Amino acid sequence: MIESIWGGRIVSESALSTRINAVRGAIGDSGTDQRLIKTLPRKGVRFIGNVREERKPSETAAANSSEHRTIEIVNHHPVMGALPGWHAPSTEIVDAPALPPVTSAPASRRFWGGRARAAAIAAICVLVSGILTWSFLARSAQSEQTRANIETAAKLIRISEMIHMTSRQDYEAARAIRQWAVELDRHNAAALSSLSFAIVTGVLNHWSDDAIADLHAADLVLQDALAIAPGSRTARGAQCQILRAMRQFEAAIKACGELAENFPDYAFPHKEIGYDRLMMGQPDEALAEFLEADRLAPDSQLRWSWQQGIGLVYLMQGEDQKAIEWLSRAAVEAPNAGHPVAYLASAYALVGRGQEAREAMDHYLKLWPDTTLKTFGPTIGSAAFSSNMQRVLEGLRLAGLPD
Repeated sequence: MIESIWGGRIVSESALSTRINAVRGAIGDSGTDQRLIKTLPRKGVRFIGNVREERKPSETAAANSSEHRTIEIVNHHPVMGALPGWHAPSTEIVDAPALPPVTSAPASRRFWGGRARAAAIAAICVLVSGILTWSFLARSAQSEQTRANIETAAKLIRISEMIHMTSRQDYEAARAIRQWAVELDRHNAAALSSLSFAIVTGVLNHWSDDAIADLHAADLVLQDALAIAPGSRTARGAQCQILRAMRQFEAAIKACGELAENFPDYAFPHKEIGYDRLMMGQPDEALAEFLEADRLAPDSQLRWSWQQGIGLVYLMQGEDQKAIEWLSRAAVEAPNAGHPVAYLASAYALVGRGQEAREAMDHYLKLWPDTTLKTFGPTIGSAAFSSNMQRVLEGLRLAGLPD
């Protein structure tokens, strides 16, 4: 049912229950009574109300004028989802005596009959008017609810953007809020893009419990965002990020380069190109992009991410004092992100500042207690990147990261 209704889009499991409860409420049923819509555990839902078929007035008149009339007794239970155990409608034909001939009614009866018909017509008019009024009010209420959902979704996105995703807890909170916003307004490209950002950030920082499933989910919401707003800076930025997470570094560089050309004051694509270049084993080109991002947005909440990149390049190249300078800034701005303080521990160890190296490593291991030299990320780089990381890993070993 989720596939048929939402077309594979991301919705919480409670969404289906909410919609079924709404259907029950619309027809006077409830989850407790289940008089009309019954839940079958591990199978689905079934409509169990009795359905009555009635003749049209013209058909009734034709039947009354004949010598005999046929009465159809129908026992019909429609099925939702073609669940097993249901049978086709059964029809029983019953012969009944002919109706007596109809005689003309007296004039007085015709007069009162006319008045009765007029009263009935008036009642029907009142009823129809009431139905139309109810329908209008219902549509108005629905429209008001839609507006409220759109406004709430926008507020949730603003709130989520105040959360700096520098720890697993921050990531989980931001992702949950953005997921909520998307459920309220599926046509909000900013909400869809922001959710993709959050999910991929979790993958890149090893906070995701299922990286493959999360990347698939992020790609689905991103495609929706791009379909709604193909020129959106936020949506195209999310596209840059997910391409890197998928290890499509050249495609990511192309997409980010076009984004940087269209939005020359946007620091994010330069940060992304920097990491793409770094993963491809091009530290000098990566450093230039990181420094450009820092020039464009020195006050950005994401500054720690390119400060980490700058420090890592210097660490790879043996410029340890510069590495310590930049990595210290990143570790201060994002103390619970993990990798900035790990790289800082490596730099300290390589220059012989053993006490500071061990303190930084202790902090890192509190965040990632199961990490070893073999499992230390990033794990998405090329062979050239892995070669450049050997000096970093040696510093981590000296700082106390276990084998």
